[in-house]
Amino acid sequence: MEPKRVVVDLQQLDLLEQKIVKATELIRSLRKERDAAHAKARDLEKSLQAAQSQALASEKSAQDLRDLTQTIDLLHEERQTIRGRVSQMLEMMAGLDEGGEARRDH
Repeated sequence: MEPKRVVVDLQQLDLLEQKIVKATELIRSLRKERDAAHAKARDLEKSLQAAQSQALASEKSAQDLRDLTQTIDLLHEERQTIRGRVSQMLEMMAGLDEGGEARRDH
């Protein structure tokens, strides 16, 4: 019975070796997938940071544009006010000129 037992033990040892080889290959494959997933996650993180930076820059640009628009609107209002006042002063001066000419006629 001894020789038969040695054969059975060798068959079990061969099966165990095959299972270990398969497990080792599976572990290597899973590690490669994990490493690829980590690399992809790092790339996505960098892309996200770049997109967030661009979004922040866009928000700042939009705020700057709103500020400039408000400034331009304010300047237009001031310009209209100044034009109105200058027109009034010119009318007053024209009235003075007409009044001076009317006195000369007398």
